[in-house]
Amino acid sequence: MESINIVVDDNVEAPEQCDQAYEEEQMQYVPRELVGRPGNDSEILYHCYLIALQPDFSCNTMPHDILLATRLEFDAETLDFELDVPRGSLKIRMKYVRHIKLTSEEVLLCQKFQVTLFRLLIDQNQNKLQEALSGSNENIEHAFLDYLLIPSTGSRENPSIDWTCVRSVLYPQETISDKHMDCCSNRVQGRYVHTKNGLICCCKLQNSLVVTPHNGIIYCTTDTLDDLNSNSLLMLRKGGSVTYKAYFAKQHGITLCFDGEPFIKGKHLFMVQNFLLGCRNQKTKVPTNASVELPPEICEVIMSPISIGSVSSFSYAPSIIQRIESLLIAGNLKRMLMADCMLNDMIPTIKVLEAITTKNCRENFHLTSLATIGDSFLKYATSQQLFKTHQNHNNGLLTEERTKIVSNLALCKLGCDKKISGFIRNECFDPKTWRIPGDNSQTYTLREEVLSTRTIVYAREKRMIKIKTVADVIEALIGVFICTTSERAALAFMKWMGFEVDFVYVQYKRPVAANPEKLVDLRFFKSLLNQYSFRDASLLVEALTHGSYVRPESPTSYKRLEFLGDAVLDYLITMHLHNEHPNLSSGLLTDLRSASVNNDCYARTAIRAGLHKHILHGSQDLQRRILAIVENFEQSSQDSTFGWESEPVIKILADIIESLAGAIYVDSGYDKEVVFRSIKPLLEPLVTPETLKLQPVRELEELCAKEQFVMNKAVRYENGEVSVKLEVHANGAPHRCQLSAANKDAAEKKASVAILEMLRGNELHRRGRTQPRLS
Repeated sequence: MESINIVVDDNVEAPEQCDQAYEEEQMQYVPRELVGRPGNDSEILYHCYLIALQPDFSCNTMPHDILLATRLEFDAETLDFELDVPRGSLKIRMKYVRHIKLTSEEVLLCQKFQVTLFRLLIDQNQNKLQEALSGSNENIEHAFLDYLLIPSTGSRENPSIDWTCVRSVLYPQETISDKHMDCCSNRVQGRYVHTKNGLICCCKLQNSLVVTPHNGIIYCTTDTLDDLNSNSLLMLRKGGSVTYKAYFAKQHGITLCFDGEPFIKGKHLFMVQNFLLGCRNQKTKVPTNASVELPPEICEVIMSPISIGSVSSFSYAPSIIQRIESLLIAGNLKRMLMADCMLNDMIPTIKVLEAITTKNCRENFHLTSLATIGDSFLKYATSQQLFKTHQNHNNGLLTEERTKIVSNLALCKLGCDKKISGFIRNECFDPKTWRIPGDNSQTYTLREEVLSTRTIVYAREKRMIKIKTVADVIEALIGVFICTTSERAALAFMKWMGFEVDFVYVQYKRPVAANPEKLVDLRFFKSLLNQYSFRDASLLVEALTHGSYVRPESPTSYKRLEFLGDAVLDYLITMHLHNEHPNLSSGLLTDLRSASVNNDCYARTAIRAGLHKHILHGSQDLQRRILAIVENFEQSSQDSTFGWESEPVIKILADIIESLAGAIYVDSGYDKEVVFRSIKPLLEPLVTPETLKLQPVRELEELCAKEQFVMNKAVRYENGEVSVKLEVHANGAPHRCQLSAANKDAAEKKASVAILEMLRGNELHRRGRTQPRLS
């Protein structure tokens, strides 16, 4: 968020490693379907696709369809999508038409058309046009972007190239002949007007791109105004009137010489924008459709004839091609994964695209939700593998091993080794830097990259990618397999990546508690756990045994089972939230998961269920602190008790919920569905999108972003504690707070709560989400 600055105190070395750019620059790929190689063929084969533009809003200028011609054929059925344009939604529908052969001269003509039109639309002037059109692809020795965007004519069932429109780029080289007399309407038949190009038939001005050299503005002309000329009166905004001739003389220093010649009607050239941005309709001002009256003699014709509908459609084309390119590169990744992982399950291309799209792209979708699911499955699969493989490892060693496997750095290395980093979309599309095929003012190099026997892409210039970004994409791809196919497919992908995990049951061997029925109330726990009855009651004893309980009859603490149960519950709750709310916007699933899977939530669950009475421990101090927490719970509201995390007893109570889940998982033979049926009643009511309350850190960040407050954060690590200093500048007033806690998260939450209360006290927090009541 632009309004938030986060600073770590330079004087204190933080023990947590920050995510930095990976040591090596990473490739970024271009789909081979849009690339060509040098050749001297007199005829070139292209595969032709219709891009149908279907606005769902009323508009004065209906965009025309476009033909996309590529050297390679691809599946167009998966390329339907929508653009968010200022007036509503523009549906893009694609279909394969036919293959066509174009002569080298026709290809050059089409390239000149698209380069000219796109340079005018993007630059809004003619400055780069000559440079862009100089030279040709004939001297290029490397691969290059090779596709054609051509105006379409005819029906959508049988479209064809609108060669009349394409040849508009040849104007004014084509000489004016008497054949223009036949194409003019009766009312202007044979009528010529003076322009900067010389005498021109009026029919040439009715659908043209013209520039007024005195100010460099480009217009789309649409009609001849027979009742308007230089002697007509122009009504002034402040009242009164003046002739157009007098107006141009005074305002522009231009003397209009041809009094009787009719004016032409024009509109400002369309602006090329990024129509892939999310929530565009709420942020973008709808452009005006106002027209202008132009004396022909001040105009220079650039392209003719070309309709305003064709110009309109090409203003959307950069965004359309950007999305097509993204879908094609996602399709290439999908084919590579299907082949290399030896899977027959088909995953939707759009979900793969979602998995490789980061928030930086600012589009309607991004990888956050998929990464949340993939992260939880990866943690679950890795934890159960380590638990059964290293049965003599304590919780600390297991956690250390898991961190080595699932850390951002480890995931990033695996992703780069498999060349997945080249597929990542990490930048917001900028039409001004979009590469126009055939534009010789843009220099770039494309190098063939063979990723597998069935996947060939082209690599362009490298870019730096953060460790966490690559790690998030790997997790998101796991999430794609989980959401669209199966856990089996996700495991196959993970195995291909380099993870050695399976769900084969391995008997749990450890010192067993003697006479478990004497240590725990089996009947109570059967009722509590939705009638689940332990086959091995010693697992229940282990799940309730604190490290301070040193007894021969209970030799093992709950820590190992807590390690396992934490991962199992995380995955089960994440998938439950996803299945219950399948249409969540990107990021909301992460918020729901954070609100459901945390020590605060689990500790409350343990107290409500009375589990604190059944913990096996040997510490009077622990007993005293448990009773204090329970009393605090009973006196406080049922809202979230942010700040509890700094209390170690809260962690112990939360651990018991997780260790119970781990015990049921092992006792049931790794049946996670049994775990969820047994534990879910304890956790209810589970959070929903309607009941979700943001944690204070996230709430403060969103408030600052929304109200454009500036927030600075400094973190210090000293004397075994973490100190967080927050400073928020709101409407010119600074609000400062510095608080410490046992860990960074707890300190940051406490400081955020304090700042939010300051802001509410100053009546600055006026709207937004319902705020949690703070105890």
